[in-house]
Amino acid sequence: MSLVLRDAYQLVDGVLDEGLPFVGSYLEKMVKRPIVITDNKGQIHYPDMTDNLSQIDDMFIQLPPHIPENKHFYQEVDRCLYYCVGFSGSSAYIVVKDLPAGMIPQTVYILTEAKLAMKCYFSKINKGKNKFEKELAEYLSLKSSANIRDIIKLSEKYLDINRPYFVSLLELEGASPEIDWQLVRSYSYEYLKREKVDVIPICLPECLVLIVPARFKNNSLEIDPLWPEIDDISKYKEVVENRFNIRTSLGIGQVYPLLDLNKSYNEARIALTLPRLMGKKGFVQKFTDLGVFAFVFSKNAEVMREYCLKTLGKLIEYDEKNDSELMLTLRKLVDNNFNRKATADSLFVHINTLHYRLTKIEQILEINLSRIDTRLNLFSALKVYDTLRINGFWG
Repeated sequence: MSLVLRDAYQLVDGVLDEGLPFVGSYLEKMVKRPIVITDNKGQIHYPDMTDNLSQIDDMFIQLPPHIPENKHFYQEVDRCLYYCVGFSGSSAYIVVKDLPAGMIPQTVYILTEAKLAMKCYFSKINKGKNKFEKELAEYLSLKSSANIRDIIKLSEKYLDINRPYFVSLLELEGASPEIDWQLVRSYSYEYLKREKVDVIPICLPECLVLIVPARFKNNSLEIDPLWPEIDDISKYKEVVENRFNIRTSLGIGQVYPLLDLNKSYNEARIALTLPRLMGKKGFVQKFTDLGVFAFVFSKNAEVMREYCLKTLGKLIEYDEKNDSELMLTLRKLVDNNFNRKATADSLFVHINTLHYRLTKIEQILEINLSRIDTRLNLFSALKVYDTLRINGFWG
């Protein structure tokens, strides 16, 4: 057996027993240069950076672009060697700092010994993380009937089935650039860990899901209803926005036992949708701070559906049968505070056309649009209807 192969097997045994520090310290001893080991996002896994750094950005390094899988790249400017290890469609990197160019061949030879151990380590953590995130995301969105007890067994972190949690959703706002949610996930996890928040982050195609254990009052069993405070959430949101040059909004659901966590997820979605329907952007919104809408959306879907149909059902049916735009007209009227001229302008129609449509709406719904109670009822019913429809709850 060759020396390289023998050392490679020893490194695999070591990383399985002792983790990545076994590989990192071995390479530093052999190369006699500082070693950094990162994932494909540039997050540092070795050395341990959690105890001695004040800036979260120090836990990430900028990797040179387009390093071929299982190849190396030498950057002369900072005398760093980047050695790529590919695995299961992803990659990890060994970075050797302060390395003279003349030492590259022998250093690459030594780093090759660690390739198998690196693959074992990162393949294991990626496989478990990906399966856990996928199954939990499907559970939250009610796309899976899997037992939450089975899902949490896949997590690297301990999840107490009896402990209450809440869900927070971070979404891009407006015409923000494309973003790597996995990188935001890693960054958020490290930032919140330093703020002593034991969050479980999950990436979805359009957003980042944060599952957070509730905090208790003064070591009691009473949940602190004021935590997290808006100022703390806004600070986290601002840090992420500045780091990735994006604009976001953040919605927060109520606290529930882990078995009912999908309820908090749906409330976080509502907390994101409803303010946007009212023209807000770049906000932080707790579900509990939605006023009367928090009460309405606490009802089951069938009750909310009946409420909307009682108020708007005849108009929805009329539009479907006649291919008309009376619901759109009513929505624009509400959004323009029942100002008819502003509504006509936003619809790009003549004011007389608008008057005709509004008269038709009054006839179909048997209402008087000049009454304040009618206006309030239409406003709330439209927002509930649109929120249900946007989030797929209308059915």
